[in-house]
Formats: sequence, structure tokens, C-alpha cells
Amino acid sequence: MKKILLVIVLIILAYGCAKEIEIDKPAEYYKELGDNLAYEGKYNDAAERYEQALVRAETPAYVAEIQLSLADSYFLSGKYEDAIAVYEVYIEVYKDWENVKLATVRLGLAYFNIVRYAAQDQTNTERSLYYLELVKKRYPDLVEEYDVDLRIELLRDRLAKKEMSIAKYYARILKSEPELLRYKYIINHYSDTSYYGEAVYRAAKLLLKKDELSEAVLYAENLEVIKQQDKYVEKVKKLINNYKEKKEKEKLKEKNK
Repeated sequence: MKKILLVIVLIILAYGCAKEIEIDKPAEYYKELGDNLAYEGKYNDAAERYEQALVRAETPAYVAEIQLSLADSYFLSGKYEDAIAVYEVYIEVYKDWENVKLATVRLGLAYFNIVRYAAQDQTNTERSLYYLELVKKRYPDLVEEYDVDLRIELLRDRLAKKEMSIAKYYARILKSEPELLRYKYIINHYSDTSYYGEAVYRAAKLLLKKDELSEAVLYAENLEVIKQQDKYVEKVKKLINNYKEKKEKEKLKEKNK
């Protein structure tokens, strides 16, 4: 019963829905109104009815049912931040219930829909990725239906792009060490993204400037194995071969002195 009260209090505080309560109508009345409005695609109006139903519901099962309907109404009306708050409360309170898997995937999708540009804060990207990877691990039956693999791929690419933009910022201000660290982070964590090849190429350039050939070669070899068709495979090979040729010429020149 305490958990039921907690859910109701959180919803009221979060959404300012503590309207004047009509004590003459039961929760079922407002739930049915909400269902009818949702069926008609009137999700904003449906959410209001679900809010009214929620503060009147008495059993855990009914509270859970209404809360999920409320979150879905927020989601379908484009109020993703409101939906996120309700889904998160639902998952926390009803973690062992069957419908938690639907709440989890929809929570991941809600975060997905408010992902920001790569130059901006990527907290929403990280949260979406967390929940969608959780879905892939725990609820494989939902993966295909909600395009979870594709969404994960897009999210990881967005995070890699963020790292690349930071690395290029360091390049512009001539800070080669933090620049290299960012490339290495992409190499070690985002080898499945479209930025992996470029990261290897740029890291190799910096490594060769420091005469760290073995590490550059290692990255080049891994790139060829992981992404054979990547345009940077040949670019990195050429970079390394040019470096080796240059060093050979320097040795010969030194020897002939």
C-alpha cells in the first residue's frame, strides 16, 4: 500500500495534476474515459483522465495499469519528458511485474526521441542506449518489433561523433595529447561505428609524429580486420608505409655521411 501511495504522490508532484478531486466518481470511471480518448487519438485529454483515475485507484494492479496508460499517453502526445518520469517510477515500483518490459522499451524510445545534436549534451543519448541495451539483453522478443538494434547503432554512432567533435576541437587548439586520447577512446569503445576508421587514421598520424610505430600498426591491423571495406584502411596503410620509407631514407642518409 505504501508503494501505491508513493506512486500517486510522485505523479501529483511531478505533473501538477492535483486538481480538485471529484469524490463521487470511482477510478474505473476516469480510466474508461481515458481509454476512449486514447482510442480516438486524443492523448492529451486521455492523460488528464488517467491522472484523475490514478489518484483514486486502490489496488497495486490497477495503479500499475493506469500508470502505464498515463505514461503511454504522454509518450504518444509527444510529451517525452513527462513520459520518462512516469515510466521510470513504474519500473522502480513494479520491477518484477510482466509489463515492466514494455515500460523499459518505451522509456528507451522516449529518451531516443529527445536525443540532442552531437555538439550538445548527450545524457539523453546515453540513457536511451542504456535502456535499449537492457531490452536487448532481457527482452529479445521486443528487439525486432521496436528496431532496437538499429536504434542502438544510431545511438552509439552519435556518441562516437561527440567524441570525434571534441578530438577535433583539441586539434584546432593544438592540444595533441588530449586529442589522441579522444581518438583512442573511440578506437577502444566504438569500433562498431562509422567514426572508427577516421579515429584510427587520425590517431596513427599523431602516433607516427611521436615515432610510436608499433601502436599505429596495431590500430591499422585491427581496423583491417574489423572493417575491411572502410575507406581509411588504405589511407592508414599508406600513412604507415610513407613513414617507414621516410625513416629508411633518413637511415641511409645518416649511413652515407
